[in-house]
This record gives sequence, C-alpha cells and structure tokens, in this order.
Amino acid sequence: MAMEDSFKRGDDVLVFYRMCKRCRPDRKYLAVLDPKHGAFRPRTGISDGWVPARVMADQQPNVHGGDVEVEYSWPHFYTQRGHIADSGTGWTEWFAPQYVKRPTGRGSKPSLVDAASEPDLAILTFRWGGLNEIIAPAQWGETGSSVSDIFIDAYCDHFQQYLKTGYEVWTVYIEDKSDMMKIADAAHLIFGSHHPMRRAKKVCAMYHLYPTGFEEHCVPNSETGGDGGAALVDQQAFYQMMQAVERAGIPSRFPHDSGFYEILTSKRWTYYMALVPHLNLPATVALPRMLIEQNGGSCAKAANWAYEALDKVRQKQRSLRGEAPTEGGPLCKGVAKLGFSWEALDVKYWEGKAGLQTAISQLTQAIEISDEYTGQPHNLEALIIQEFVEHDMELRLYVVNGEVEATIYTKFCKIKPNNEFGDFKEHFTLEEAAEWMGGDVATLKDGERQCREITAHWMDWVSMQTSQTPPGIRFDYFVGRTGEPGKAKVRTLEICELGFSMLGKKDLPAKVFTAMLHACMEVDDLKEQPEVEVLATNPVREAKAFQKPLVPGQVKSASGAPEKLFVLVPRVPHGTSDQSKCTGPYDLVTGTTPNGQPLWINERGDRFLYAGNDGYWYIGDEEEQDANFNCNSGYIRHIGAGGKTPDQLGGPWERGPDWGSEPEIRVATDPEALHSPPSKGRNKGK
Repeated sequence: MAMEDSFKRGDDVLVFYRMCKRCRPDRKYLAVLDPKHGAFRPRTGISDGWVPARVMADQQPNVHGGDVEVEYSWPHFYTQRGHIADSGTGWTEWFAPQYVKRPTGRGSKPSLVDAASEPDLAILTFRWGGLNEIIAPAQWGETGSSVSDIFIDAYCDHFQQYLKTGYEVWTVYIEDKSDMMKIADAAHLIFGSHHPMRRAKKVCAMYHLYPTGFEEHCVPNSETGGDGGAALVDQQAFYQMMQAVERAGIPSRFPHDSGFYEILTSKRWTYYMALVPHLNLPATVALPRMLIEQNGGSCAKAANWAYEALDKVRQKQRSLRGEAPTEGGPLCKGVAKLGFSWEALDVKYWEGKAGLQTAISQLTQAIEISDEYTGQPHNLEALIIQEFVEHDMELRLYVVNGEVEATIYTKFCKIKPNNEFGDFKEHFTLEEAAEWMGGDVATLKDGERQCREITAHWMDWVSMQTSQTPPGIRFDYFVGRTGEPGKAKVRTLEICELGFSMLGKKDLPAKVFTAMLHACMEVDDLKEQPEVEVLATNPVREAKAFQKPLVPGQVKSASGAPEKLFVLVPRVPHGTSDQSKCTGPYDLVTGTTPNGQPLWINERGDRFLYAGNDGYWYIGDEEEQDANFNCNSGYIRHIGAGGKTPDQLGGPWERGPDWGSEPEIRVATDPEALHSPPSKGRNKGK
C-alpha cells in the first residue's frame, strides 16, 4: 500500500476477525448483531469475518512491520456463556494490511456487517456451548475431533488459502435440546432471506455436535471420557433442527444432509442391508425395545428371539452367497450395540444366549460405570444384534470425492473384563499390518482388494441416498485369514460420516477440507491462492503487541526431551473442571527452557507443563506463563528427580490445592495414557 493510501488515526475500517486466533482459548468472543443475540440462548454471531474497527495510530511502514493498530468499534462482543467484552478498556490490536479495509458504504445506523459486501461463502456453524469443554482424544490427530474448535479452525485455515478473506462464519452455540427446538420451530424466521449471511454468494450449514439417544445430563453421558459428555445432544431435537434449517434454504455441508446423516448415526443400515450379498455385512437384526420391556425388563425371552432371528439371517446369507450351510459353524458369539452412540461402552461382546441376555440387560436396564450401577435412559426403539466376525484386523478406507485416498490398519487387541473392546492399535503401511496376519502379505493384499470392491458397491448405495457424492466418508472392514493361501475373508464393519477420525494421517485433512470446500461452493475445482498468508495460530493470545507466541516444537530438544506428552487428569468429585482441562496431548516448545528444563504446551494453548522454581513439575495456565514460569503453582504437580522428564517420574502426581496424591493422574509418551481406567467412565471415539 502506498503511503498516501495508508490508514490514518480515526479512520473507520473493517478488520478480518477470527475468534479462535484473536481470543484466549477460555474467553472467545462472538460479534453479535445486538445485545439480545449475545445474552439469550442460543447465542449467535460472527466468529470469522469482517467487523467494524477504528484506526488508533497512523500506519507507518517502519512500525510493527507496517501493520495497523485498531480498536474494535462494534460494541457487542459476547462469549458463549454470555459474558460481554468491555469496550471501554482501551484494548487495541495489530492487523496486517491485508486484513484491514475501508467500508464500501455506511447506512444511517451502525451495522455489524457491510451490507454492500458479498462474501463468496457464509458458513453457519452449530457448535457446543455447554459448560464442559470438549477434550479430543489424541487418536483424532492434530485437527482434533469434529466437534472441536480445533477442527473448525483447521478447515477455516484451509478455506482461507482459496477464498482469502471472502468468507465468513456465523456460529450458533448449542447447550441443550431447548436451544435446538427454538431453532427447529423458527429457523425460517431466524435465518431467512433477511439474515445478513444470506447476502453471500453461497451459504451452507455445518453441524459440529454428537446426536445421541441418551437423555441429556444423565450419568452415561456425563461420565463420558474426560469432558463430561461435551457436545452430546438429543438426537430427535438435533435432526428436527437440521431439517428446519435445510427447509429455510441453507444446505447442510457437514457432515451430510439430515436424512443420510440420520441413517448413518442410527446404524439402521446394518440390518436394512444385511441380506445384500455383495455388501458383505455380518448377520444383523434389530431387537425392538418393546420385546424387552413387555416382560418387565426380563431379557431372557428377548435374547431367545434375537438369537433365533440372527441365526436365520446367517443361514439366508449363506444361501445368497453360495456358501455351504455349515460355513462358519454354529452361532455362538456376537455383539450388541446401540445406534446414535459414540461410546465404546455401547458395544457389548457376548457368547451364547446367556451372554446375549447379559448384553441386552446392560444396554437397556443397568450398567456399571465408575464402580457404580446406573440406568440406561435412552430413547432408542431397538438394539442392534450382530454375529461376531473372527478377524485379524480392521481396515479403514477413506473415500474423498468418490476416490479412496487413504488406508489405515487398526486392531482392538483385547476384549476387556466388562466385554468392551480395548487396547487399540494402528498401522499405516501394509507391511506393518501384515504382522497381525502372521506376515501373510498376499492374504492382506487380497483383503484390501475385496474391501475396495465392496466400497465401490457402497458408494453406489450412498449415491442412492443423497443423489450426490459426499466430500468424504469412511468404510471400515473386518479382514481375516481363511486358511486358504492368499485368500482373505472380509466383512463390512462400519460406515463413518464425514468428520471421521483421521488417526494422525498427516496428508488426509488437506484432501478432506478441499473436498468440503468444493461442496460448499458447488464447484469441482478451485484455484489455491498461495500468496495469501493465513493468520498465524497463537497458542496464547499475545498480551503485548511484540510478544513472540510459543510455538509447538517439531523436533526433540538437545536434552532428548519427548516431542509429545500425553496427560490424563480424571474427573473426580473433589476435582475441578479447570483441573480436568489439563487432560490432552502436549507439544514440546522449542527455544525456551524455564528454570533450565523443557516446556510443553497443550493443543488448546492454555495449559503448560513446566518445571517450577521449587524443584516440582507443574501444569499451569496463562498466569504461570505471565510470570515467565518463575513460580511454583498450578493444577497438578510432581516432585522432580535428577533430570528426569515428567513421563519418567515415579510415584503419584498430586492434585491442588491441597496436593493430595492421585495415582490415576498420568503423564506419558503413549497416547493410551489418555484413556481412562476400564472402570472409570467411557471413551469417546470410533
């Protein structure tokens, strides 16, 4: 920009605001249309987009790299909890020139958006607004789980490479089904043609929530993993909301349209398609809930009915596949599972009719969670009963824009005492995975060939449900040996919606996000704009304009400190939510050694694992960072020992403020550390 065109003190401008980049992780502000949109639920406003500001100093080429110092002139910034940003503090921020522009015109009244502008894309996101914060398991990879702000920010980063600043994101925070029902009843009034986002060339909606059949705030939800069931919402209200927004003319682009997404999450497709031979499903039946409850919850008769129905399906499948009537032997074991579920605890292994009866009882009557029995308050009309498929591994095929783009091999290596599947492992190469088949590479190759053929059939089925090719979808298969050299046995295990766990596959997110953008823009191709600088991700909001942000390291330190650590601080009655937020993966920070020791930062950027000035290791937050870690405070601690890193320390960690010993707190280099002990709740993931 020539200096004669530079911004001057007092100029009214627009700045490209990105909530997750500009705000502290625990204090994110939406720019809302008026105070009512920020005070009343469901709260909604702009989280990414152009917002009004005022220049506070003449732009100078030799000051702060030519950036522009501004203060936000829009008075209505609210958090997801309804807290208000104080506009009278004199807070200013620096923006690079490409993120500052002059308004094209102003009306007689102040306005949040420039009515004369026409963004290329407006995204309406529905995300979690509850008190408990989302904690994504490490297995989801660096883009986080599909309900996390990390994931949303990651695809916005990617979209910005193509759209520059020609997009905006409107966020709706959902806390419970009452929020969703308000939208379901009035979506056409709230998001109709008069809404500012409708001025964009393309508009779409994205839903970052987990629809579940369980009652809100019940024990099976609240004791899920380490985040208290964050983002789990009532499935009936959720789909009513989705359908209402779609009827208002806003298409769903993530994960899928409401009809197809409901088919996938309900898992009804497993028994709908069980007798289609070329889809290779295990024998599957639905067991209506009424058959269980009509006998006062006694599951013996229901187990008999389900067992006999399942055996008939097995026999019919053999006939349709041209197999011998005795193929696979008698029915002796299987799994029982729930639809609209995201929990490992909702899949139960069983053996014989007695085992099936127990599994049915656990999924409908009472189950042990955290050493106590609790009821199962879900509204599902049926259980899903399947035969167990003997297998050596699971093979996951990631389909992006109709093409297989990645293959990952996984395995649950044991069945736990509570009949759940555990000890999850993964491999990324065929040669590594063949170890699970005794080194039989030829049989694994045959299995992968079969999986690809079945996937082609499934994609035909998908197109029947949607009339389009989805940006992404994942198909999981059981693969096992048959005893015949080079011949594998394959069965369909699962169909996972867009938003699936990418298991740390480094090149996959970019492919998926590009396909998502193509769907949003309704085009087959877009030209990337490499000259556009995506706003830098700052783990902690800069307190001073020139403060250098901490950046997660990519290599080990000279001392050999682990590049990544995994921390588990379980939720306990005497603990706090701030302590539980210490759970998660931590990256080594390069270029700094507070008190002569390594430093790690968590993926949200609001927790630090550091060595205090008293010889203890602590996990603290921004208060400790502001003190340059020359302090001895935090949420948990452990006495140091002779140069050992935190993962090498013996004995229990301690929980503040009284510093009582907590043997279940873990700090390790193995991501399995994030999994709670078997008797302590449930682990989110698929």
